[in-house]
Amino acid sequence: MRKILFQNLLFVSCITLLHLLISCSTSGKGKDKNIDIFRTQGMFILTPDDEKILLRGVNISHTAKFSYAPWVGEDEIRFLAERFGLNFVRLTIFWKNIEPERGKYDIQYIEKIRQIIRWCEKHSVYVMLDMHQDLFGFQAHGEGSGIPEWARDNECPPFKNLSPWFVNYLDESISCQFDSFWKNKNSVLSDFIKAWILIVKELGQEKAVIGFDIINEPWPGSYWKDDESRKYWEQNILTEFYNQIIKEIRKYSGKIIFYETHPLSDFGTVVNILKPEGENLAYAPHIYTITGTVGSSGPRWNQEIDLTFSNHYTHAQKYNVPMVIGEYGIGYEHPIAGEISRYFIDKFDENFVGSAIWSFDKAPYYDLAIVDEYLNPLTNFSTVIRPYPEKVKGEILEIDYDKSKLRIKVQGDYIIFSCPQIKPCFGDKIGKIKFELDRNKPVDIEISF
Repeated sequence: MRKILFQNLLFVSCITLLHLLISCSTSGKGKDKNIDIFRTQGMFILTPDDEKILLRGVNISHTAKFSYAPWVGEDEIRFLAERFGLNFVRLTIFWKNIEPERGKYDIQYIEKIRQIIRWCEKHSVYVMLDMHQDLFGFQAHGEGSGIPEWARDNECPPFKNLSPWFVNYLDESISCQFDSFWKNKNSVLSDFIKAWILIVKELGQEKAVIGFDIINEPWPGSYWKDDESRKYWEQNILTEFYNQIIKEIRKYSGKIIFYETHPLSDFGTVVNILKPEGENLAYAPHIYTITGTVGSSGPRWNQEIDLTFSNHYTHAQKYNVPMVIGEYGIGYEHPIAGEISRYFIDKFDENFVGSAIWSFDKAPYYDLAIVDEYLNPLTNFSTVIRPYPEKVKGEILEIDYDKSKLRIKVQGDYIIFSCPQIKPCFGDKIGKIKFELDRNKPVDIEISF
């Protein structure tokens, strides 16, 4: 009897120990997974090594709106990383390609996107996945994409294809489509969330992917017409939408979720969006200038940029979240394209705000393209390519650019500069240049380029 009792106790002890070992193993794996991701800390994005990182990159791409997948190959990604010194891509993906028929997903398309992501990983370029849409998927004069045709509300007024393309947003046909979307009419919004979950499951574990931009330039629908209506939409309808989708994504990924607001804010209207619920969130607004984009430049283009940046930056400061400019840009044929681009990037860098210029396409096929057919930078891109402080393990006390000179004051462990092949720094150095710092006193560093 005593022998049987001993054997039973031994069996129970072994089972208990086995459960403990499995539990420790499982929790360990989960912890490692969460550690090995980019995360937010106040207004900074941190790498898994606790470095503050300045994301500097491009959007890929406008022409993907009208093709099955982005045009780039590995050589283009390598060019971005080495020749231009960039570390970041906002990669456009499209619901219409993910789910061309309701309930039927195109895995081949997802694999094409995966290939681009892995090229980015190979060349140390980080990726934000952007679920892109314009005009709820209707096409007008070279714009409009993203939403599949089956997701449209057939009870809405017919699309009018007005010119220029963006005025279609002001027409009741597009407003009606977005009103139906926000109301989840015909369960379309639910299907959008399901498509995102598929992307998170399939691509979210890729090492180069740092996060997800939920929806490009969400439109307020019929709430667009005045400040109070837009405020109500931002603080109630849009914020609740983000809360809902963030909750679902968090079941599968802890990576950064980027949120943005309506495209009127790209040009300086008031920003009233609330920070959604949850952790590891970052704000990813867009900034353009009307006088610098439409026709010739006026005397107010820099004031417009200042106002728009201030509106968005105020939101980031209020909610203590990082800000990454998801889009900015200017046509390459604009008479002062270089000056405007430099003004943009000075503003971003001096506030250690990440950015992705719109867009990595070739001229003359698109007026906001940034390279020619041989991948040479155009005037709207050449001033963006310059040395910059990519990673800092420590505190950034001051950053100042003066056309061909960078001055930075830092304190801590080390700083890593990115020096492009076409704009070397510290004489003739290219690539990633690391400087050891002093934890006890600030260090001043100056770069001419």
